Amino acid sequence: MRSFRIYVAAFAAMLIVPALAGAQQARRGFADSWFWGAKGGLASFSTETVDNKVAPLVGAEWLITRQRFGLYIAVDETFFDETSSVSDFQGGSFGVGVKNLRRFTAGGLVFPKQYGSLRPYAGLGFTLNFIGEAGPTDSFSEPSEENFVRGEIEDRKDRASFIAMVGAQTQFGSVSPFVQASYQPSHINFLLSGRPAYFLEAGVRVNVASAIER
Repeated sequence: MRSFRIYVAAFAAMLIVPALAGAQQARRGFADSWFWGAKGGLASFSTETVDNKVAPLVGAEWLITRQRFGLYIAVDETFFDETSSVSDFQGGSFGVGVKNLRRFTAGGLVFPKQYGSLRPYAGLGFTLNFIGEAGPTDSFSEPSEENFVRGEIEDRKDRASFIAMVGAQTQFGSVSPFVQASYQPSHINFLLSGRPAYFLEAGVRVNVASAIER
């Protein structure tokens, strides 16, 4: 819970400081720009033992734009304390406690058309998923069994994944509020599995600098 409060405070600061800075800057456009952003939202995921869990997330991101394209980089953390399981070769199932998910995402965005100040976008990319904490919740009858389960947990704590995203942002001077949704397919041998994960996020991007040398 303390970690969650720290992230919320950091998220609020990231929203306030760029907005104040943006209000003092000259008006900047969209193309050939470097945006810094802060976001919050919800993640929906399942494990071997939990279905359709919804948990809060916060994060930061960077967007480098051209006229209709952008390079997107983000880091975020989802906060939860749930259970999953791993199985041995004999069909035995062992409980696993899982806590929090950290993601590092990179991808390309396309901004096909502008509607007034509104810019819809879509993109594809890759994300690296890391479970913050994971450990067995069951007792073991022998050391070899425990070693096997702990090895499986360690192997299933992280996975790389494809990600698809759609969203829209508007712009007021240097400040651009946005909303976006993303889809991440499920993976076997990952502690968060069972069905695809979905993320709904909203936040603010601030145009802090030109992305090309003038």
